Amino acid sequence: FFFFQAEDGIRDAQESRGLGDVYKRQSTQSTWGVLFQEMAEHHDSSGDRLNSTLIRAFVSAQQSLQLKKDFKPRNSMAKIRREQVEARKGKHKKTKKGQTFAKNLSKSEQFRNMSDHRIPIEDLLKKLGTSEENGLSQSRATELNKNLGDNSLTEKLATPWYVKFFHEVTDMFSLLLWSGGILCFIAYVLNTSDPSNLYLGIVLIAIVLITTSVTTFQNAKSEAIMQAFKNMVPPKTRVLRDGEWKSIEATKVVIGDIVNIKLGDKIPADIRIIQSKEMKVDNSSLTGETDLLLRTTECTHPDNPLETANLAFFGTLCKEGEGKGVVISIGDSTVIGQIANLASAAAAEITPIKRELDLFTKYILFIAAFLGLLFFSLGFVVGYDALTNFISAIGITVSNVPGGLLAAIPISLAITAKKLAKNKVLVRNMQSVETLGSTSCICSDKTGTLTQNIMTVQHLWYDNKLVKADNKQLKKPDFNFEYKTDSIGFRYLHECAVVCSEAFFNNSTPEAKYEVLKKIANPEQREKEKLRIDQEYQESLKAIKWVDRATVGDASETGLIKFFQPIEDITTTRRRYPCRINDDKSESKIPFNSNNKFAIHIVEYPTQDSDYCLFVKGAPERVWNMCDKLNIEGRMCPIDENIKKDYASVNLTLAKKGERVLGFAKLHLPRQEFPKGFNFHCMNVDTINVPLKGLNFLGLISLMDPPRENVPYSVLKCKAAGIKVIMVTGDQPITAAAIARQVNIISEKTAEEIAEEEGIPMELAMKKANAIVIHGDQLAAAMREDEGLPESERGRKLASWLQKPQIVFARTSPAQKLTIVAGCQRLGHIVAVTGDGVNDSPAIKKADIGIAMGITGSEVAKDAADMVLLSDDFSAIIIGVEEGRKIFDNFKKTIVYCLTSNVSELIPFVSFIIFQFPLPLSSIFVLCISIGTDIIPVISFCYEDGELDIMTRNPRQKQDHMVTTKLLAFAYLQNGWIQGFCGFVPYFVVMHDFGFDFLGIFYTVLKTGIPHAPGDTFDETLPNFGNSYAKCNGNSLISTNGDEARSPDWLYLVDQNIDLRMFYLKCNNGVLERDIKTSTCVVPQISPITQLPVCYTTETLKYAQSAFFYGIVWGQVSNAFLLKTRFISLKHQPFSNFFTIFAVHFEVCLMLLMAYCYPLNVVLGSRDTVWYHLGIHGLPFSMLQLIGDEIRKGLIRSFPKPSSYKPNWFARNSLW
Repeated sequence: FFFFQAEDGIRDAQESRGLGDVYKRQSTQSTWGVLFQEMAEHHDSSGDRLNSTLIRAFVSAQQSLQLKKDFKPRNSMAKIRREQVEARKGKHKKTKKGQTFAKNLSKSEQFRNMSDHRIPIEDLLKKLGTSEENGLSQSRATELNKNLGDNSLTEKLATPWYVKFFHEVTDMFSLLLWSGGILCFIAYVLNTSDPSNLYLGIVLIAIVLITTSVTTFQNAKSEAIMQAFKNMVPPKTRVLRDGEWKSIEATKVVIGDIVNIKLGDKIPADIRIIQSKEMKVDNSSLTGETDLLLRTTECTHPDNPLETANLAFFGTLCKEGEGKGVVISIGDSTVIGQIANLASAAAAEITPIKRELDLFTKYILFIAAFLGLLFFSLGFVVGYDALTNFISAIGITVSNVPGGLLAAIPISLAITAKKLAKNKVLVRNMQSVETLGSTSCICSDKTGTLTQNIMTVQHLWYDNKLVKADNKQLKKPDFNFEYKTDSIGFRYLHECAVVCSEAFFNNSTPEAKYEVLKKIANPEQREKEKLRIDQEYQESLKAIKWVDRATVGDASETGLIKFFQPIEDITTTRRRYPCRINDDKSESKIPFNSNNKFAIHIVEYPTQDSDYCLFVKGAPERVWNMCDKLNIEGRMCPIDENIKKDYASVNLTLAKKGERVLGFAKLHLPRQEFPKGFNFHCMNVDTINVPLKGLNFLGLISLMDPPRENVPYSVLKCKAAGIKVIMVTGDQPITAAAIARQVNIISEKTAEEIAEEEGIPMELAMKKANAIVIHGDQLAAAMREDEGLPESERGRKLASWLQKPQIVFARTSPAQKLTIVAGCQRLGHIVAVTGDGVNDSPAIKKADIGIAMGITGSEVAKDAADMVLLSDDFSAIIIGVEEGRKIFDNFKKTIVYCLTSNVSELIPFVSFIIFQFPLPLSSIFVLCISIGTDIIPVISFCYEDGELDIMTRNPRQKQDHMVTTKLLAFAYLQNGWIQGFCGFVPYFVVMHDFGFDFLGIFYTVLKTGIPHAPGDTFDETLPNFGNSYAKCNGNSLISTNGDEARSPDWLYLVDQNIDLRMFYLKCNNGVLERDIKTSTCVVPQISPITQLPVCYTTETLKYAQSAFFYGIVWGQVSNAFLLKTRFISLKHQPFSNFFTIFAVHFEVCLMLLMAYCYPLNVVLGSRDTVWYHLGIHGLPFSMLQLIGDEIRKGLIRSFPKPSSYKPNWFARNSLW
C-alpha cells in the first residue's frame, strides 16, 4: 500500500512536467528505479548533461573574467596569487614537484590568462611557426602530432556497473546491515538448530541489495559526459599544409595549422580568425544563447577571450558564411577541453542527509560493537561457554540494527516530492529538500518571483511633464487621457520605445490546439483540419484585446508594446524606421544586457542633415549620463540644473512607487560623418563607431510589476522562521526598495532615508540602519578594494552588509550574484538562490540549494537547480522550507522509534547474560519487530504533519546533527527502558501463570538437572519427586540410566516432554531437593504445537516470549503517538495522519495473526496465548511512556528560563 502511495507521488511529479509517457515506458521498472532515475535525474541523458554542464562552466568563466575586468587590477590574477604566496613563503618557493606556484595553476584556468587573441596576427603566426600562405609543413605537423598528441579529448575510463554497485552496497549504512546479516549467518552455522538466525540474516541482506540496487542508476555521470564531448569532434577538416589544402582527420589537426571553415562545419579546434567572409557561429553549446555571432579578425575583448570576436571555439558550428583561422589550441587544451576535464573530475557533494545518516551509522556501530564485546566478555565471567557467549553477542549486536530505517528514507522523499508537485514545485534532487529545510538565507530575484512578471505602463515623462499612462484599449473613447498622441514629444518617445523593443505579438496557433490532429491518420484530412483550426484561432484573436494577447519577449518590452499597439501598430512603426543592415549583413544594434544595462538600435531615419538615427533604451541613469539635451516639444534644450532637478524628482517619485523606470534617447547622426551606406560596428559598446555622448533625452516610461499576492505573507513567514530574505535585482535601488517594502523584505527606514532625515554621512547611516540597499557599483568597488589582500581579509565590507537583517542588492549583474551567494556562505548561512537565466546558473549551482523558474527559466538554469518552481512563485519556496524541516523532524522521529524498539530487543539479551533467566525474546521475534510490526509505523512518520512551531523555529545550524547525544539518551535511557518493561512484565506474568515463580527463574539457565523417564509423573511426596532416573551420590546428582546432568534446551522443542519440576533437582547431604521455586499453574493450557500441557515445561518460554513480543507492540503503539511531537503537547497536534492510525491497526492485527494463526505459530515460534497474556500487563508502562514524555515536553515549555534568550535546563538537555 505504501509503495503504491510513493509511486503515485512519482507519477504526479512526472505528469506535472509532462513525463507521463516516460512513466508508462518504464512501468516495468521498480518504483525506486523510476524515483531516482526519472525524478532526481530528469531527462538526464548524456547530451543534456553535456550542454548544461558545459554552458554553466563557460558562463561561470565569463563572469569571472567580467569581474576581473571590472576590478581593473594592475596584475593578472595569477600574478597576484603568486605575489601573495611569495610574500608568505618566500620568493619562488618550490612545490613538491619543484614547480613555482605560477606553473602549478589548474589547467581549468589556463584560458583565463591566454593572450593569443590580442597579440598581432603576424606575431602569432611567427610564434606558432606557420604562415597564412603555406601553413605548416607536413613534416612539422607530423612532429607536432607526435609531441602533442591527437586533437581529441582524453577519455576517462568508464566505471563498470558492478564497481558502482559495489560502492553502493559498501555504503556506511549498508555496511551496518551487512554486518548484522553476516553475524546472523555465523550464528546459524555455529548452531544450526536455530533457523531464526538464518531468516534474520537473509532479510537484512535482502534489504541492502534491494535498496542499494536502486541508487546504482545514478552513478554513470562523469563518463557519460565525456562520451558526449567526443561527439563534438568533426570527422574531417580542411587544413593548409605545404601550401596545399588537404582534407584530414580532425584528430590530426595540430597547433599552427591553417584551417578552412565553411557553412555547416564544426570548428575542429580553438582557432584565431585570420579571414572572415560574413562568418557567423552558433555558440549555444557553450553559452546557451541561440543568437548567431559574427566572427571577425578584430580583437573586440582583449581582457575576455571568451567573448572576443576573433576566436572560434572547438565544437561550435559555423551557421553562416565562411572563414579561415589558425589553430591555437587542440584537444584537452581547448576551452571546451579544459571545461570538460573540470566537469568530469567534479566530485559529487555529499548531501546533508547522507552525512547525517553516516554519522548515525557510526553511532550505532560503536554502540553495537561496544555492547557486543562487553557482554561477550561478561558471559565468561558468569560462566557461559564460548559458543553461547558468541551467539549472545551476535544477538546483542544485531538488535541494534534498525532494519526498517533504510526503507523509510526513499519513501519519505517520494512523499515530499508528491506534496511539492501539487504545489507546482518540481524536485530534481530530492535529498536537497532536507537542505531547504535548514535554509537560513534566500537570495531571490524580484521580477517574476516576488512579483507577477506582468508589466504594465503606468506613467510617461516627456516634454518635462509627468502624465498618467492609461491604456487606449481599456478606456472609453471619451476618456480624457493625460497624454497627447499627436504631440511631437510623445511621438519621439513612442518611436524610440517601439523600435528599441524586441518583443512582438505571437499570433501563431498554440500547439495544444493541434492535439486533435494526432487522431487523424489521413494526411489530407489532417492538413484540412489544421487549416480550419488556424482560421478559427485567427478569427478568435480579433475578439481578444491587445493587453491579453500572447507575446514573445521580456516582461518590460511586452508592457511597452501592449501600451503602444492601440495607438499605432508596432509593425508599422518598425517598418518606418528599419534597422540599418551593414554590408556584412549584420544588424546595427546591440541588445540589452545585464552589464551595459541599455540597448542600442541604429535605424534608417532620413532628415535634412542625417540618414541614420541612434536610438537608446535602458536604465535611466545610464541613458541620462549619455545625454546633454532634453527634448521639450520638439526643441532640444540643454540640460541645466533645473532640468536635472526635475529629472531627479520625477525618477525618485516613480521609483518610490515601486515602478520600473526606463530612459529613452536618440541622436540623428550627421550625414557628413555617417553618409548613406556607412557600416556600423555594433559588436559591443567598446568598439561601436558612433558617439555615446551628447544624445538627446526623450523621456521616461515607468512600468509596474505588482507583487504576487501571497509573497508578503510568505516573507513574514520566513522571518518568523528565522530565514533572511535578500532581494537581488537589476532594478534601480529606489524601485527595488519600494518593492522590497511592499513584500515585507524591508520594514524599517533604509540607510538613505536615515542619512537624508538626520543629515548624517552615508557611511554613518549604513552602520546605524537595519535596512540597506546596495548598488551593484558599491559591490564592485568593495571587491576592487579586496584585490591584493590575503584571502582571509577579503570580503569584510560585504560581510558587514550581509549581517544586516534587511538587505536589497540593486543594479547587480549575474556575476555579482555569485559573489553575494559566496559571501552568505562564508558567514555560515545555508543559502537558497533563485534564478532564471543562463547567467544565473553558476550562482544556482554554487548555492546550497538552487531554485530555477519553471516558466521564465532557461533549460541550463533548470538543469543546474535542485528544485524548479513551475509557477515561478516565491511562496512555493516557503512550502519547500516547511517540507524540508518536516523531513528532518520526521527522520529524527523515525530514528527514535527504531532505536526505542532496538533497546527493547537488546535488554532481553543483556538480561539473559546477567540474570541468566530464559531468553525473553528470540532472534525470530527481533526480525518480526524490525521488519514486521515496526516497518509500517516507521514509514507512517513520513506522512506526519509538521508540528505547530515548525515555522517559528530558527533554522537548523550546520553543526546541529540529526542524531545527537540527547536523541540517543531519550531513545536508550527513557523510552527504551520503559518499553522494555512493556515486554518484561508480560513475560514474567506468563512464566508465573505457567508455574515458574518470578524469583525462581533467575539464574536457572546454567543450572543442570537429570531428564526423567518418559512415563514419570511429578509427585512432591516422593523422595525423587517422580523422577525415576535421579538419585544422589553424596552431593552429586546422577542418572541411573547413565545420562549426565545437563541444562535443558529452553529455545527449541528438544526437551518439550520434560517436566522441569522434577528436572531441576539437587543433592543436599545425599537427599534430593528441588532446585527451583515454582508457582501454582493457573492457566492449564495445551500447546497446539506439542499437544502437551504448557505448565512447567520449556514450552512455557514460547508463550512468555510471545507475551514479551506482544508487550513491545503495545509499547510501540504509544511510541508512535508520543513521537508525533518533540516539543509541543500531543493534544495540540492534529491526529490527521491516517497512516499512523493505519500503522497502529496494522501492527495490532499482525500481532493477533501471529498469535492465532497456526502456520505462523510453527514458523515463527509464536503461541496462542489467552487474551490477558496478549501483552496486556505491559499497557500501564505503555501509558507511562506516553505520560512521561508529556511531562518532559511540559517541563521544556514551562520551566523557568535563566534568561529570555537562553533555553531552560530541560530544553537544553532533553529536547532532541
